[in-house]
Amino acid sequence: MIRLINAEFFKLRKRLMTRVLLFVLMGVTAVACLVLLAISRRVITGPGLGMMQGGAGTINPLGLPLALPIALSIISTLGAVLAVILSANSIGSEYSWRTIRTMLICSEGRLKLLGAKLIAVAALVLIGMVIGLATGFAMSLVTTAIGGYAFDFSFATSQFLWEQFLQFWRVFYVLVPYILLGFLFAVVGRSVMPGSALGIGVLFLEPIATAFMGTAGGWIARIPDYLLAANVRVITSMGSPPQFITAQPEAVISSQTTGTAHAFITLALYNIVFIAAAFYLFRKRDVTG
Repeated sequence: MIRLINAEFFKLRKRLMTRVLLFVLMGVTAVACLVLLAISRRVITGPGLGMMQGGAGTINPLGLPLALPIALSIISTLGAVLAVILSANSIGSEYSWRTIRTMLICSEGRLKLLGAKLIAVAALVLIGMVIGLATGFAMSLVTTAIGGYAFDFSFATSQFLWEQFLQFWRVFYVLVPYILLGFLFAVVGRSVMPGSALGIGVLFLEPIATAFMGTAGGWIARIPDYLLAANVRVITSMGSPPQFITAQPEAVISSQTTGTAHAFITLALYNIVFIAAAFYLFRKRDVTG
């Protein structure tokens, strides 16, 4: 099993696609920091807010205390898209390149091969999250210097660092269902495109559908509580940046009616269903290559 995991990790790490996805995450994080710096200079003005206040009464939404929360917020949204693409490519490309039969011959079994691919994807997603966090923090140093704000690290208490550590794993936890969803659809469609398209489609279209369900009232309005988007919001909001940073509509925030335990359990059940369906189909169905 270790041999398979190392082989899958090596293949994904060496692909140009993996590097492109990482550069996209780093680039978007850097651009987002620069855009928020421009907003802080032109739009957001006011007194106080302690460490977040810069010169001339301008609030610095990219001060060092917010660097990690903002980076994690970006990872929880953009990172989900990139993680779906990565997971779909990990198995779908084997069908497209007609190497799936060769991989099965060289592996110890179908389930072990599939498990090795998922473990390799999870490891690369974690590495990407760490690099995204490092990019966000480095850009906060740049924007703090450009904006003329003070470099104050007094916020980095043990409690703050522990909360960011927990939020890091919360973000990874909410990425897992979308990773498995893209993986499942790639197995079903025997191609990269179904996994990427349907996984990303669910990611963006489900919040729209749940918004319409919420306005319907009655039992229909309770359906979103058992879907992905609402439960993901509940978990990520446990350590999200201040509201004026995330710019979430009030209607979206007020829709968080489920508890954290409900959210964690619901996502765990989705994870079990997705991974069980992928393993079952891959084991029972003949492969083409």
